[in-house]
Amino acid sequence: MNRNKKGVMPEITREAYKSVKKFDRQQFTAFCIDLYQFGYEDGRESVPRVDVTAVYGAVASTKGIGPKKLEEIKARLEPLFEKDKS
Repeated sequence: MNRNKKGVMPEITREAYKSVKKFDRQQFTAFCIDLYQFGYEDGRESVPRVDVTAVYGAVASTKGIGPKKLEEIKARLEPLFEKDKS
């Protein structure tokens, strides 16, 4: 089951359903992984991205957070957001 160019999951027809019933374990595993990837990508696209500068601004405006503590927070958060971009 391949995605079409728009990234939309193709409709599961009766022929596709019949072919799935004949799959062996490896074919069925690959089919389930593809199906999971469709849902995962669609779910990931539906969630808005976080603006890191807005997060830093909100943290900086918190009472008790000075410039030194803000730099420590930035140092801890930046690797997390870099990992998320991959």
